[in-house]
Amino acid sequence: MECLEILTQQAIDQSSEIEAINAQLELTNDRQDYAQNRQWTNYLTLDPVRLLQNVLGGGDVQRGGLAIASLELDEADLIRRRENEAQDIADDVVGLVLSYEKLGREYELLDSRLRTHLLQVQIIEAKYRTGQGSTQRMLTLWQRTDDLKARCDEKRIGQAQERRELEILTGADPGMQIYPALVGGCGHGDTSTIPRATFGNETTD
Repeated sequence: MECLEILTQQAIDQSSEIEAINAQLELTNDRQDYAQNRQWTNYLTLDPVRLLQNVLGGGDVQRGGLAIASLELDEADLIRRRENEAQDIADDVVGLVLSYEKLGREYELLDSRLRTHLLQVQIIEAKYRTGQGSTQRMLTLWQRTDDLKARCDEKRIGQAQERRELEILTGADPGMQIYPALVGGCGHGDTSTIPRATFGNETTD
């Protein structure tokens, strides 16, 4: 999905680990270029024995070749590390988005049940005020109302926390809607009423 690709790329661009690997790769490439560019200087010697060794692929030429091969192995290892790190980041993004969607679907189901329950409570409460029904039944219904509201709030708070995790992972401004695509391509339901999680010294508007 396009939104997952965008979020994953934002998270990869934000990763300090990948930034460090890229810096190491750049340094390794520079060292490779330097080693390759100076290979020809191994033939600039007045020592006939050394020159013969180099011509035959030994001596300084051999050592230079081994150094280049070692740098190439280092480069391959760094590339593998970068790919693994990027995959871990992608897995984190997908996990957060899937959890966000799951919480959204659970909220919608609970919200629907709460609305139906509130309609029933309204009817029964009206009868109760006219002397019909028992206090115990009303207490049970009111407790059920509180329970459903609490569960709805729990799902909304969970979504806010997942959104905050995505904001941290992608480096997005908390004041921005960083994934509007969750409403359609990646997710379900309206996200406009989901509160933004705050931690530490953060404040909400």
